[in-house]
Amino acid sequence: MKGVISQKHLSLNERLAKESNKLARIFNNQHYSKIKNIDAILFKNNISVEKKKNILIKELHDFIVKTFSIDKRKFGKNGFDSLKKRLHSIRKIIIKLRSINYYLETTFLQGLKIPKIKITSESLRLKQQNSLARDELEALEYTTYKLIKEVVMLDKRLLSEYAHKERKALGKEKIEINDLGLILRKESELLEHLEAKLPPPKAATIDLIKEPIFTHWVARIFALLSYLGHIYAKEAIVFSKIKKNKLARIKISRKISYLMKEKSKLLKIMEEKDMSMKTFNMENKLRNELHNLTTTTSL
Repeated sequence: MKGVISQKHLSLNERLAKESNKLARIFNNQHYSKIKNIDAILFKNNISVEKKKNILIKELHDFIVKTFSIDKRKFGKNGFDSLKKRLHSIRKIIIKLRSINYYLETTFLQGLKIPKIKITSESLRLKQQNSLARDELEALEYTTYKLIKEVVMLDKRLLSEYAHKERKALGKEKIEINDLGLILRKESELLEHLEAKLPPPKAATIDLIKEPIFTHWVARIFALLSYLGHIYAKEAIVFSKIKKNKLARIKISRKISYLMKEKSKLLKIMEEKDMSMKTFNMENKLRNELHNLTTTTSL
């Protein structure tokens, strides 16, 4: 079976491997125990959603690479305690990114009148549940193989399990504005896969850093991270195209705090107009605004 991977995606994998190798060479437990407090960024709302997502994508990359680029010869109990704390921070970043993506997939696309993925049939529903195409899943398997091969801390003896993987580079891909819905859905699915591979600290055991578990675990996490970066780059291209429209550029640049105030004010007006003290029947417009408010407040 052939894995399909674009040259841009492959270059991201190679850069990630080099970055990980550099960090593993200079690893020490004292530095590893110093963990950045991510809360200030998670709750920052005086920036646009686009800007916040960009910051969090970079933080996710840095956290994951620094967390898993270790020298196991120097890695003791204190190191594992630090790893569990790092897992907690990474999970918080992923959960916030999933909230942002949900907002972008729903309220944001609706506001810009960009088509989102709709369920029109059973087959489409099944396709939506797995937005990553078969060739993309094969590419992730190939990426796992490449990362095991190139990252110094991973066990090369496991390469035989991936020996059948081959690469087939693709040509340039044309990206359209209407692709944004599918791009966001792919990102959300990758974030779901990442979250699933990162156990809560209480569920993490020392067995995770034993072989062959460690190599399989880290290589797959790195593969998902690399592909998320690849898909996010496509999103950036779409946003650059959307910003050519003045009205769309204004909507994109609105700060989260403004969005929250705007939605709260509108909801209050609509409640006074449409809500009854005796009944709680919401009209479609009010229901949509309530949904928009709840998605915005999670940002």
